[in-house]
Amino acid sequence: MKKALAILFLISGFASYAQTSNDENESSFSATINPSFFILGGYSVKGFYHLPKRWSFGVAAEASFELPDFARDQFFNDAENLTVDWDYLIGVEARYRLHKGSTDKGFYLVSTLGIEGWTIRDENGAEDEFDNWYASLGAGYNWYPFKKPNFHLGAAYNVVFILNNSNTRIAGSTTYNIRAVVPPNFAPIVYVGWRF
Repeated sequence: MKKALAILFLISGFASYAQTSNDENESSFSATINPSFFILGGYSVKGFYHLPKRWSFGVAAEASFELPDFARDQFFNDAENLTVDWDYLIGVEARYRLHKGSTDKGFYLVSTLGIEGWTIRDENGAEDEFDNWYASLGAGYNWYPFKKPNFHLGAAYNVVFILNNSNTRIAGSTTYNIRAVVPPNFAPIVYVGWRF
């Protein structure tokens, strides 16, 4: 319930400060969610401020779920016998839009910086908890399917760089580590959004 209220508060805050017009020469706000994170029992919300030309800046809060095996193996080495809970992520994001107008449609380049937390458990319940800073670089695409540029769908690919705590760690009797460089998954990150 607290997560839902926090997400609602963030989105309503962006909406209250949003422009009343979606003119191509005005700045605007948008919010996006990643539905797959909610399906996995977590949350995902990002809010963006779009300058009239080229640049968008955002904040993100997401995670709070157990990683599926494929995602665990993408982020961690030697973790086959471990359960990985992604506790939280808080980050900032900058996008450079290839589209000239203020609407954030089309292709963009993206960079992020943030902090995230993990809880790792072995088969016997022994735990290891840690936080790490991360940065990422990537590219994405926003598609507005309707004439009025509000509702949109998007997808992005990112390479993630773990900036600290990628050394060997121990959970019970299992030695593992988070990868220093996490390559993009075979499928892009998919999200839905609303531009105010």
